[in-house]
Amino acid sequence: MSAIVQIKNAISIIDVMERYAGINFSYVRTSREKFNIRCPFHDDRNPSFTVYTDTNTFRCWSGCNKGKPGDVINIVELSQNVDTKEAIKLLITDYGLKKPDSEQAREWQKKRAYRERSVALKKEMKKKTFEAMDALKVVERSARDIVATIRNENDLDRVGELYHVLIQIDYWFECIMDDRNTEGQIQALEEVSHFLQKMKEGEGA
Repeated sequence: MSAIVQIKNAISIIDVMERYAGINFSYVRTSREKFNIRCPFHDDRNPSFTVYTDTNTFRCWSGCNKGKPGDVINIVELSQNVDTKEAIKLLITDYGLKKPDSEQAREWQKKRAYRERSVALKKEMKKKTFEAMDALKVVERSARDIVATIRNENDLDRVGELYHVLIQIDYWFECIMDDRNTEGQIQALEEVSHFLQKMKEGEGA
């Protein structure tokens, strides 16, 4: 693996921005796949700097880095006012990459592996979220169509339980969309999966 590839893969863009650009991420939810902050490389009144944690890259929509997507090497170039060669040297030295077997290098390899697992889990979570929401929308439309046919007390006795189903579906939608509460999302997805499975078996609504 070349030094450049190792640098881009092993070193988190969050760490590099904190170390070299002095960014304070304490107020930012860095667990998201992407988020916007004020660009550290120009007088930015509105957040125009997007960080992509899943690809370890960034882009300033106001034109920094020549308007192109950048990586950890570009962060050092821009913040330290050095060329690519010097930026690479700085990263190799500061992150202990001169000695691949060093403790520091091993630590960054662990961080890279953790980041890759996190990205994979986020993608799987997003896939399951979309699938669950699509399935719930189908059930919701069907339930609302049936509820709309209620005309008397007998109808209410026959299909009134669907009101509770619709309330539960609204609750699940709310939980699944709340990406601030991962535990709640996971629990809701499990409940939806169980609910849909019961429907398939003819035990649900």
